[in-house]
Amino acid sequence: MKKIYLTLAGMIFSATMMAQAPINQMVFQEAPAHHTARDLKAPHNFSNRYTIDKVKFNFIDLSSSYYSSTPDYDYYYTFPDSTPFANYGGSLGAPFCHSFGQVYDLSSPVMNQNTLGYPSIFDISSSTTIDSIATYGVWGQSRSGATDTIIFRVVVPTTGVNLDRVFYFTGTASNYPASNDTTRFAMLNTDSNTWVVPGAIAEYKVPLRVQDTLANGLQYVKTPAGVNVDRVFAVTIDFKPGSTYTPYVDTMGFGVGSWTQVTAELNGDGTYSNYVPGDLTASNTVTSQVRHAAPGGGWNGRYIPYLAYGAGIYESIDIDLTLSQTNAISVKENVSEAKLFQNYPNPANAFTTVKYALENNAEVTFEVIDVTGKKVISTFEGNRNAGTHTIEINSNELNAGLYFYSIVVNGKRITKKMTITK
Repeated sequence: MKKIYLTLAGMIFSATMMAQAPINQMVFQEAPAHHTARDLKAPHNFSNRYTIDKVKFNFIDLSSSYYSSTPDYDYYYTFPDSTPFANYGGSLGAPFCHSFGQVYDLSSPVMNQNTLGYPSIFDISSSTTIDSIATYGVWGQSRSGATDTIIFRVVVPTTGVNLDRVFYFTGTASNYPASNDTTRFAMLNTDSNTWVVPGAIAEYKVPLRVQDTLANGLQYVKTPAGVNVDRVFAVTIDFKPGSTYTPYVDTMGFGVGSWTQVTAELNGDGTYSNYVPGDLTASNTVTSQVRHAAPGGGWNGRYIPYLAYGAGIYESIDIDLTLSQTNAISVKENVSEAKLFQNYPNPANAFTTVKYALENNAEVTFEVIDVTGKKVISTFEGNRNAGTHTIEINSNELNAGLYFYSIVVNGKRITKKMTITK
């Protein structure tokens, strides 16, 4: 059970929690080609397939575990228009959140950690199945008893449509001292006429029900999915009230149905999140500024990533994904002739050392493959004697990200993974 405690007292929330933060006017630019999310499937084929069982992934939980941080949970009214008022700490104001989106990057080391009993890796060259989607929020049922609905959409990169370009914010390195890197994000678009996210390959409409309310007052909305995605994808959340409303009269949670989305600041209240260089995992939102074409520095028609704001605000949307995958990378601990050890240090940001042991004399080849299947290092070690050997890698010559390193001994491959940071 999540450690979220919410007191429902007439649907009143903190004004500081709910107020819209100013958008960071920092310049963002399109990243170089090697940071794009277009080439998602690796051409390299591996043998020895095995299946990752269905497991639940929640980026808030994963980040908390990976960085040993304590997230701060927030709540944001979500409504398709800005006409009805919401109660912001005792004063009324128009809701500014109209749609939430969470972009996932399965090459992220945060998504690939093995600390919560999850599989040790995703095979980025293989398709992943989203078996179910769920989220948490507070539901204010309308007086009329009409059916209110949460709409989940799954979005995949489509050239010229969505998630096909990667941008970065200039001058943000000082805000993320752990990575010392400018922050990158995959642009998530919204259709300025229909307000339906383009490039969606699946849509799930889930009616809100009283019986789905948890003991702590939160609503748990879940749907089966069964849709396949590659390395980068997004899940968006929209709320559709089932009743009509009277402009500037009705108040959210009373005269109309309302939905308040649970989000989190990953490092605690008022702090910057951690950032792994090149990781595209990020939360996004369509705000009043976007939807109603207010001046916004060119954000109209686009979801605004949380990275556009200062410290705090919705750094991750509280979404549970159940994922499964038939994994095509052979990650064996050893074969009869040899054993490959984990590189150290890992993650690495300068030099890292790989050690392997041979039972008998053998010819050895050493290789490193990136997440697109491209071979970035290939070295013939020659005929090595029985015993332990080391290989030193200069990680400064590699981009940040997840890699698979292998030794090939008498035609048999042994593979492990490593993470390079900058």
